[in-house]
Amino acid sequence: MKIDSLEIEETVAASMESLQQYIEEPLISNMLSKMNSELDKSLTYHCYAHTLDVMKQALALAEMDDLTEHERLLLMIAAAFHDAGFLLQRPKNEPIGAEMAREAMLASNEFSVEEQEMVWQMIMDTQLNAEGPAQTARTHLSPWLLDADLANLGRDDFWHQTTLLSEEMQIPIEEMLPFTHTLMARHGWLSPAGQVLFSEKKQQNLDFLMTKMVQ
Repeated sequence: MKIDSLEIEETVAASMESLQQYIEEPLISNMLSKMNSELDKSLTYHCYAHTLDVMKQALALAEMDDLTEHERLLLMIAAAFHDAGFLLQRPKNEPIGAEMAREAMLASNEFSVEEQEMVWQMIMDTQLNAEGPAQTARTHLSPWLLDADLANLGRDDFWHQTTLLSEEMQIPIEEMLPFTHTLMARHGWLSPAGQVLFSEKKQQNLDFLMTKMVQ
């Protein structure tokens, strides 16, 4: 099924009203507030806006694929905490964010041990693999988080986001291109909605990237 960028924007916009209820969850709002005020401003890509974007994208995908209300809540917690480790360090930040989420869920007394472990694993799954598939989904909810985290690969803002990551990593954009090309070649959308929303535009972005590489 073909879907254009306007339809993607409309799909994400439609989820904004329901997103607010998750943002207001104390467990989530506390972390968002902390990230908004304490993240290093040199994080031009892994910034507060990126976390909000991942939450929006994940919820839109989840709604398209009819995830349950409670599944969406767990997904929103994972999305809110998936980059929280950047508050302390950049390399290997995922285990830190995963542990922050597990501790917050434990302190709330609202989630089972199994749910805490699931959110922990979802965040760990956002790590990029050194070889093989770019990411591996190890829980039944991970596909929606992983697709949301890399959604820009299949959106109109792909080049802008690539530039922001280049600035954050302090790597010249021309040196970023082979890495980005390899990532995109190894990457695949993992949720049904992700495949529908982002596949065509990702191929267009990959074609555009290849033209940049030969200039």
